[in-house]
Amino acid sequence: MKAIDRLSVIRHKSKINKDWKHKDLFRILRKNDIWIAAYVNISNTKSIVTSLIINESLQVIPIKRLVKLRDKVINESYHFKLVNEIEILKSNERNVTSELPTADDKIVQEVIRMILEAIYEPCFLKQSFGFHQGLGTHDALAYIESNFCWVDQVIEGGTKSRYANIDHPKLFTILSKKIQDTRFMNLIHKLLKLEVLQQSLSLKFNCRGFQKSIIFPLFTNIYFNELDKWIENKVNVLYQSWTNQRNKKYTQLSYQIEKRARQGERLRKASKAYKNLLEELKALKIQKTKVPILATQQIQIEYVRYAASWMIGIKGDQILAQELKIEVNNFMMIRLSQTVHPKKTKIINLRSGKLKFLGYEIYILRNAKTSLYKTFNTHTTFKTNFGLRFDIPICYILKKIEERGYIKKLVKGHRPISKTSYTTLEDIVIVKHFAQVWRGLLNYYSGSTNPSKLQYIHYLLHASCAMTLGHRHRLNMTKIFAKHGKTLKISNGHISLNFPYRKEWDRKKRKWFVGIN
Repeated sequence: MKAIDRLSVIRHKSKINKDWKHKDLFRILRKNDIWIAAYVNISNTKSIVTSLIINESLQVIPIKRLVKLRDKVINESYHFKLVNEIEILKSNERNVTSELPTADDKIVQEVIRMILEAIYEPCFLKQSFGFHQGLGTHDALAYIESNFCWVDQVIEGGTKSRYANIDHPKLFTILSKKIQDTRFMNLIHKLLKLEVLQQSLSLKFNCRGFQKSIIFPLFTNIYFNELDKWIENKVNVLYQSWTNQRNKKYTQLSYQIEKRARQGERLRKASKAYKNLLEELKALKIQKTKVPILATQQIQIEYVRYAASWMIGIKGDQILAQELKIEVNNFMMIRLSQTVHPKKTKIINLRSGKLKFLGYEIYILRNAKTSLYKTFNTHTTFKTNFGLRFDIPICYILKKIEERGYIKKLVKGHRPISKTSYTTLEDIVIVKHFAQVWRGLLNYYSGSTNPSKLQYIHYLLHASCAMTLGHRHRLNMTKIFAKHGKTLKISNGHISLNFPYRKEWDRKKRKWFVGIN
């Protein structure tokens, strides 16, 4: 059986039994097809920094080298190398170091990733969206819009560091629960041991090299899948099925109010008895507002995670949210060795505050109406009508494009400026760059419920593009627009490009790009 077919069998076994113990995984490494597949996967990965490794370029590795690499791994004589550091000039003209594994290490990591993906991908919960093929941030946001519209409180989770520092011994322990193959686990141990060594050589603890590795995204999901399973179990414990049975106290008060109202119809409005009855009615109605309608309070919990960022939506009281927050923090610190950021991890009422998640500001309109509805399985629940809003963090975007040199901050507002570092480039390259920046923002915030906020960003980038062209040719903006039109159309004889000029900002056209990585 070919290795690729064996991976399909592994995936099927994991799907039908999430607790399946996988053995004899190391034998898969003897098959040539998995090495060729790994090589093809890596060589198809388009990366600017990959092309900088001239001597180790994947494009020049022959098949014989793959066989030699396979034999080293099978003989357990292969050792991962310390990652290479190179300097890259970022768009904001700052030199940063990027740590890249060698070409051989990339291929071995890809082989390990393919096997682990076959084991774990069928076991991940549907609430996990980060680093999954065919899923992206918009899938997570669309899930939030569909499932978080009825929540009262939201626990927003975040780690103290920008990236999650995975505890390697605990990750190894987690992997050992499903993998019972000593030789394959030894290969993974070599990789994790290398990362520990890389961190110890750094002046401060960091996981940059680990994060740049091919297998890091999958390791992240495997690691935080423990949190997913814990929350799923917690939800099952706390969940109370919906009941239409009324609270007896609430029913009694309703009957008394109705009875007093009928009595008032027989009294003269000017009489003292009528005024006393009104006072009694008022007191009963106030008392009724403090009594729950149903005999048992409904508790429902929603959860979503993208990589190391997560949020829990709760339909329940503040005390429940506080208790759950403490339990989640304890789980993160004890079971996953994650230092929870005190400011990032907080409880937010979406009707009185905004939640920042995956680049959006999420909240519920204070005057949003709530109504009952029934789903296809006759399950009755509350739903807020058009209450959930996905807003654009304009201040954050302005800060980023200011750092990249497109605009300048003034005492009041901002003004577009020329991107001076691009004035040496060809006109078509300049327009292409600005168009890509704008389309990236437009596509990512296509799900916003207030897309008109992007109009200001559109104006700034559009004007900055014109100023950059004008700076290059020593022309003012009026002459640039007269020459190339509002869309700044540029042609070089072979192709023509333009800045995507936009006039309409209709909210009805909002959409999520789901199913796209």
